[in-house]
Amino acid sequence: MDLTKEEQITYRHLYDLHMLAGRRGIPVYSGFIGLNETNMLYRVFDDRKIPRSLVDNYILTYGGYQGAERIMVCFLPDTLYSAPEYSEFPIECIKISALNHKFCDALTHRDYLGTAMGLGIERNQIGDIIVKKEENGAVTGYIFCCKDKAPLLMDITKVRHTSVHTETVDGAGLALIQEYKDIQGSVPSLRLDAVTATAARISRSGSLALIKEGSVFLNGRMCTGSSKNICDGDIISIRGYGKYRIEVSQSVTKKGRYHITVKQYI
Repeated sequence: MDLTKEEQITYRHLYDLHMLAGRRGIPVYSGFIGLNETNMLYRVFDDRKIPRSLVDNYILTYGGYQGAERIMVCFLPDTLYSAPEYSEFPIECIKISALNHKFCDALTHRDYLGTAMGLGIERNQIGDIIVKKEENGAVTGYIFCCKDKAPLLMDITKVRHTSVHTETVDGAGLALIQEYKDIQGSVPSLRLDAVTATAARISRSGSLALIKEGSVFLNGRMCTGSSKNICDGDIISIRGYGKYRIEVSQSVTKKGRYHITVKQYI
């Protein structure tokens, strides 16, 4: 198996959870996984000769809100007739607000992650962290975590030098507060390689190389097909570059090019 030692550990863990669900006949949940681990997840099913078109019969993925990059996997047994609801995933969202916006540091994703991990929480127990700048200048953080780790995060009183207040919130609607940087462009076609080149601001040949090496994920799944057509609302994640939501305009130029808006997550 041409995997690093770390990848082998991830692969084996996900494989074991998949088999455990089958043996016990109940849904089994993983911790949070990112893009690299997601690659290992689909490799499990590839190695078991399960077609990609049928993988959704064996798993559900969710990160606490639609479009989350770090996701939790629910492995489904063959005997399950109705899959769990997203609300049944053992995920909690903790909102961390500054007590006094006048004395709030310019907190970043790294600050919230460092504070959480400083409590002894492991990386796979933390999902996405959304950082939002409020109108008054204060910064609010939203940390998605495994439900059993929520009490630890609720005890946070300070992030860096900022005194904070914590509370649990419904994170399902948090995609609505996600902030973006807009990139306007036009592409000769809506193929993945063309849209990826515009999003990452690289050449078409550069985007083809990224797709071929498995660095491009479409809606959370690694996609190595450069000719895959992109639809309005699709989310592309490019390892080393960022995450983008694609908006496709209905208008086409006289030369047959498609107008797109690439909304880069910030």
